[in-house]
Amino acid sequence: MNPSPTDHQNEPDIEADRQADAMKDQLRKDVASWAAARSGESHDPLARSAAPAARQTASPPTVRATRQKAKPVEAVKPAAIEKKPFKMSYDGTTDKDYIAQRIKLGAR
Repeated sequence: MNPSPTDHQNEPDIEADRQADAMKDQLRKDVASWAAARSGESHDPLARSAAPAARQTASPPTVRATRQKAKPVEAVKPAAIEKKPFKMSYDGTTDKDYIAQRIKLGAR
């Protein structure tokens, strides 16, 4: 008996579903291991044995060169600045010209 043409069309879908399920399972495992590592607990016995071995093989910390401390900078006192009140600009015209224009137009 020959397989029907619809079987060949469904095979890629089935394979894609299997791959998607495998990826989801791997992601769940990764998330669980990352969450456990972040919280400080590990359910994986290989992860526990690998971490101390890595610490033992690390080179001892190097001695850092000491740096001379910079001299404190004296605070510069700002010059006395006369604070002016807020003034609105009317497209480059003076207040007097602006008021005259508004009165001319009938504004109160």
